[in-house]
Amino acid sequence: MKRKLGKYIFASAFIGFFCLIPEPVFSNPSSIFEEKLECIENPDFVTPSNQEFKYCIKDNGEITKIDKSGSLVDEEYKIDELIEEKKKKGFAYRKKQLVEFKIDEDELFKYSCDSKKEKGEVICDGESKRSLLGIRPEGYFLSKGLKEIEDEKWNKSIEYLDKEIENSKNQEAYSNRGYAKFVLGDYLGSIKDLNSALEKDKTDISALSLRSRANFEINNYKGVISDIDSLVKLLDKKSEEEIIELSEKEINPIKTDYYYLRGLAKSETGDFDGAKKDFDAEIKKNPMNGDAYFQRGLEGYWIDRDKACSDLLKGISLGAKDTSMKLVKERAKTESFLDELFTSQKTLVDACKDSSDEKIEKNKQNYESENFRRDLSELFKKYFYVIPILLLVIIFIVMKYRSNDE
Repeated sequence: MKRKLGKYIFASAFIGFFCLIPEPVFSNPSSIFEEKLECIENPDFVTPSNQEFKYCIKDNGEITKIDKSGSLVDEEYKIDELIEEKKKKGFAYRKKQLVEFKIDEDELFKYSCDSKKEKGEVICDGESKRSLLGIRPEGYFLSKGLKEIEDEKWNKSIEYLDKEIENSKNQEAYSNRGYAKFVLGDYLGSIKDLNSALEKDKTDISALSLRSRANFEINNYKGVISDIDSLVKLLDKKSEEEIIELSEKEINPIKTDYYYLRGLAKSETGDFDGAKKDFDAEIKKNPMNGDAYFQRGLEGYWIDRDKACSDLLKGISLGAKDTSMKLVKERAKTESFLDELFTSQKTLVDACKDSSDEKIEKNKQNYESENFRRDLSELFKKYFYVIPILLLVIIFIVMKYRSNDE
């Protein structure tokens, strides 16, 4: 009985002891594992050349250190925190050292020196030693830059991507920096980066699509046509699902109205037949693109007015803006028949609406005339036998009055 009682007392004491242990000792194993895995896959720093250790910096400045085997190295340090540590040598302690970890120019350094006390303050005894522990891993700044793009912090993203390119000349970094510059309106800078990206990978569809649009912004229409020619060849090899995926990317998605853009570029270079074919292709691919209808109407206005007006008015109904005044002003100097249109400040759409109203009125008049002729014909048929009698009566009366006059 005493033995059993002793066992219970021991078990209770054992459990009580563990209850007194601080909570962090029993941290959730899964959270520790996830934290370690995140550090292994996305370290803030790695040992230069051999990547013997990986370092991750927590929000509170604590440093996590992991070796090649993926094991945590038990060292408790913080960034910018000066600590005094003892170094063991056998069973004795060596002289104490002052140790501090710092990040200088995106590199992790350890500063250490022998310590001494002077006027109650611990200071370095001699010069401090500076050791390089870690450098940024390849792709570190790229991932940071992409995160800033997702948050629409364009200038900050460019700063990170600048560093990635400086470190690794990464193709994806060039492509995405070109995207950030495009959004900011730096079209020349965007084209320069996209050129570098496409030199490394000619099949980068997103970079090619974006460069065509940047070229359009700087009026390089031949460049637009060349880019979209190459883009169409690459997209022809993709499935519909792959194209949709490319168009729905969160960062630098492709625009699917490339036929429309190429049509605009061809129009600017004077290739009106080529422009019309591209607008036809765009409308076939996307029947709800009002701009494509409108531009096709502009191209054909001086060839087939009725068909052009139909395209212009349909384009407006689908949301296109009426930009025809610019074309009217350009043509008014050379086309005498546009003088009246120009002086009245009417757009082609206004002219089409006026023409449409005139046609409606004319059709209405024709309809009424046709109805009158039809009604007259019906009366004639109905009273065919009465008319001769009336004529005879009228003739008889006329003759009688003549004879009386004589």
